[in-house]
Amino acid sequence: MHFHRLFIILVFTSATLSLSSDGLPNFSIQEKEARTQFTRGFSYFNNSQYSSARENFLKALSIKNDFTLARLLLSNSYYLSGDWPESMSELEQIEGTIGLNQIQKARLDALRINLAGGSQDLTVRYYSAILGDELRRFRFRNPSDVAVDDDGFLYVLSFDTANIVKFDPNGNPIDNFKGSLGRNLTGPLFFSLRANSIFVADFKADKIYEFNTRGEYINRFGSSGKTNGAFHGPTGIFYTKNGYLYVSDSGNNRIQKLKSDGTFVQEIGVGILRNPSGLKINSKGEIYVADRGNSRIAVFDPEGNFLREITNPNILSSPRNLTIRKNEIYISDEKSGLVIYNTIDNTWRLLDSFRDSKNVVRKLNQPFSSTFDYTGTQFIADFNRHRVEIFSPSNQLSSNMDVILEKVLNHDYPDISVFLRVRDRSGRDIKTIPRNSFKVYEYGNLSPLIGLTDMRQFNNRISLSLVYENTSEVKAAYPVFEKSLRPLLTSLRQYDGIEVLRSGTELIKASDFNYSMHEIFRILRTSPSDTSSKTGKAIYRGISDLLGRLGPRIVLVLVSGNSYPDSFTQISSEKSYAILKHIQFQSISYHFQIRDRQSKPIK
Repeated sequence: MHFHRLFIILVFTSATLSLSSDGLPNFSIQEKEARTQFTRGFSYFNNSQYSSARENFLKALSIKNDFTLARLLLSNSYYLSGDWPESMSELEQIEGTIGLNQIQKARLDALRINLAGGSQDLTVRYYSAILGDELRRFRFRNPSDVAVDDDGFLYVLSFDTANIVKFDPNGNPIDNFKGSLGRNLTGPLFFSLRANSIFVADFKADKIYEFNTRGEYINRFGSSGKTNGAFHGPTGIFYTKNGYLYVSDSGNNRIQKLKSDGTFVQEIGVGILRNPSGLKINSKGEIYVADRGNSRIAVFDPEGNFLREITNPNILSSPRNLTIRKNEIYISDEKSGLVIYNTIDNTWRLLDSFRDSKNVVRKLNQPFSSTFDYTGTQFIADFNRHRVEIFSPSNQLSSNMDVILEKVLNHDYPDISVFLRVRDRSGRDIKTIPRNSFKVYEYGNLSPLIGLTDMRQFNNRISLSLVYENTSEVKAAYPVFEKSLRPLLTSLRQYDGIEVLRSGTELIKASDFNYSMHEIFRILRTSPSDTSSKTGKAIYRGISDLLGRLGPRIVLVLVSGNSYPDSFTQISSEKSYAILKHIQFQSISYHFQIRDRQSKPIK
């Protein structure tokens, strides 16, 4: 997120949360030292030196016990250094005196949940509904399947309107796609979403359609019939991470395994299944099929051999689809309701009615499918009522955000970059927060938000500054260094960046940020040796070169372990500088015995 100015307050409009704190109190003459200790602690805190910050905040509080801002920053120091019980204790003291604002309450709730072992309760409560008939140009009727992608976008597939409606993580409809000219969906029942691909089983057309998550038509295949690759009412569909499709061919009473282009691979369940519907594959590769005509769930091994059945004649009647979550199977039974089967203790539960937000008892009329997002929120497609019911875990229904200001970069001043991490009360990152959830204030005035960026795209790029001591000792130990570096360098990719800094009597940048493992090894192997090394200067330069780069950053230092006049006596100051700038720091040191040509690893 980029914007001008230095002094900022960030506000989340969705929860009216402010990152500002109480100001400094008045100090008596005897309490002046508390202010001095607080100022020192605040400096350490901004430099991410949380242990030193805690020490100074504690000293300030020992002089002035009602110094709320010092106690709040002490709690934050504990929190950011991983001492969560102490952080919670300090927040509870503030709560018992002057109270907490919303963001502080959310932090305290998150700490209580995590220190209690996290929320293990999978019970959900009614939250809201999406009404298909009220969405106008995003209208859907007879929703038959629902899915959520990794970014929190919801997709609703509907049979009657033959479309897929896409919603953003805030529940706003943003797209409505049906296919392309002459290739429209006609009567889809189920779909499978993986990465950027959506495969749709069109029951009426006897075809499989492929779209991307932007709604663009990619391909279709299939025809009506009984032969391999043909269908008679395809229903359930599952796309595996290995690129295979499993399709419930309901009219032909079988499952077909296909390649993603429609090439036939295998037939499963002939003579066992009757009108199979939705299907899922668990982490073991076992295939779970809603065997609708036999009122059961049929389970096959990865090779297609029948293993067992899951059935309960008192509760399971007409299963349409299923979802596997942890040790429970959520079965959408269009006659009974949502049936939950626990695979550990073999118990059954039924959700057939619920109280809505107005405390009115409502029934699930004809559930066809359900799914969960990463927060545990559940979405149920009610086919006959043209709506998607939404249920959320109880601990998600109250104040739910823990906002962490991780760092502020001002090396491009007056452009300032603020890095925020937003988590829910269970410690999970909240994804794809929209731009309109952020506002920037300076001295009470609203300032423009220049840019908002999801850091995940940068977290896939590694920047490495490789500093090596250009001495005869290091050169003689080259085979050992190469062996140590090769696993790291082979794991890097072409869009990662590596610079090489040669530290000798002079500091030379031997290679700018690019990637070539062979070039790096050539530099280490062929550079003429120097008699000394300015290693400290090289490390400082490496850290400085990394400041403007986004994503994970690391300084890696190769040294002999010997001391040189132009080097340094200790590395702590450079290491602290790296930590201050959120840059990882690692060193590999070898003491080389020239007389017997052996290397002895020290670190």
